[in-house]
Amino acid sequence: MNRTDAIVAACFVALGLYLLISGAALPAGIGRLLGAGFFPVLIGLATSGLALCLLASAFRRSGLRYEIENHRALGGVIGLTFVYLFLWGSGLFVVRTAVFLALFLRMLGERWKTSLAVAAVLTAGVTLAFQYGLRVSLE
Repeated sequence: MNRTDAIVAACFVALGLYLLISGAALPAGIGRLLGAGFFPVLIGLATSGLALCLLASAFRRSGLRYEIENHRALGGVIGLTFVYLFLWGSGLFVVRTAVFLALFLRMLGERWKTSLAVAAVLTAGVTLAFQYGLRVSLE
């Protein structure tokens, strides 16, 4: 058994189930229009299905080994992601997301200038698409 694959697969199964359950709790669509939970449920199903395939393959093979080179960066990225998710719904989506993306990219080795530029462009794109294009509040 490949323990690394099994642990990663179990985490993604949990994430997929969380998306599935959360998406199912969102309002249903009206008539032929899709509801707000359609895509989260679809993504949850896909994530869970792919993770279950990875879990099955983890029990069938044991030859591949993965080694994490930078435990500190991995811990930082995981911690940063949990802080970002914990602050979800606290307001200031634009600021919170831009800071998260800039720090995330910096932890992965990007220069500050590149991290800030990418974070600003991605945050602006998401905000424009959802808040102004789709009229979905991100706060």
